[in-house]
Amino acid sequence: MNKRIKAFTILEVTITMLVAALVMGITYSAYSIIIKSYGAFNKKNQDMAVVVRLDEWLKKDFSRAEIILKDTAGIALNSPDRHIKYRFDPDVIIRTEIRSDTFKVKTDSLVFSFEGFPVNENGLTDEQNRLDDLDLVILFQGEKIPYHYHKLYSSVNLINRNANAVN
Repeated sequence: MNKRIKAFTILEVTITMLVAALVMGITYSAYSIIIKSYGAFNKKNQDMAVVVRLDEWLKKDFSRAEIILKDTAGIALNSPDRHIKYRFDPDVIIRTEIRSDTFKVKTDSLVFSFEGFPVNENGLTDEQNRLDDLDLVILFQGEKIPYHYHKLYSSVNLINRNANAVN
């Protein structure tokens, strides 16, 4: 009696393994594309968070300062209770108060001015180093992003700088 056992042929098993390998390959490729895309998205968001935090600090420090002075490394923002310094390097900006914050951003250009006139050289007095505008261009992922910060000095502050001022 010739009994036949039900089973798959070698050809059927080979085709099934080939289809399974193709499905696994496609799944792995899709997974690695999604992981790389998520990594790039996450890095861009983290880098943008650094730029946004720097912008927030500069705005806050500009508004709180009584006087803003250019110094050799960057700017000093002074008020009776706070002394904050920003140092601008090509690849980082360092904010120093009680502790230091390092912002890893690339700067393209930096322009300091007071009443529309550039302040390029460090003068001998605070008045020669006084600033009311900072124009900063940050390089973010190949794009230039301009930022402008302006200090509105109070009339008391401006009168104190020139004791002979008349109303």
